[in-house]
Amino acid sequence: MKILKNIGLALAIILVIAAIGIYFMPKEYKVANSIEINKPVDVVYAQLNDFSKWGAWDRWKEMDPASKATFEGSPGMKGHKMSWQGEKTGEGSMTLDWAEPNKTISSELNFVKPFKAEAKDIWQLEAMGDKTKVTWINSGGLKYPFGRLFGLSVDKMMDKQHTKGLNNLKKYCESLPAAPQQMASSDSVSTGGDKSM
Repeated sequence: MKILKNIGLALAIILVIAAIGIYFMPKEYKVANSIEINKPVDVVYAQLNDFSKWGAWDRWKEMDPASKATFEGSPGMKGHKMSWQGEKTGEGSMTLDWAEPNKTISSELNFVKPFKAEAKDIWQLEAMGDKTKVTWINSGGLKYPFGRLFGLSVDKMMDKQHTKGLNNLKKYCESLPAAPQQMASSDSVSTGGDKSM
């Protein structure tokens, strides 16, 4: 009996130490990744501010193609909302909080299933001539105790998802046909080259 009591006491002490350690783990996470896209900033912004267009490149839609999404509000305007439900992606919504055309899009994420959580999703765009630098930032709180434990792997997991999503976005944007002005400009350059020969 004494041995059992000692084992029980030792386990209790270990659990207390673990609980204290978990408590002092980071309370928040923040993941940021960037990519350069060979398209003008207005083209990229148009794919991001309208949530109904995300299905063409979104990493989570690719992962769960059978998932269903519904949309509310006007693209690029506060209150524009996407709600989703899927076997792999769970259930949740993303609501546009504010946007600065061709520069920033900020949204609130609300996860319902498989667990309840809230997060912030921010897209920053930087015009670089005919190219655009896109930075995707995701941040949120880590609730005690399981959220803090989840924080041990969230950076690696989110980094992988961001990288895949950004590459998908780049591929999709760069596959879009050039705007009429761009095509006219390209044609005029080509014609000029022919005259010089």
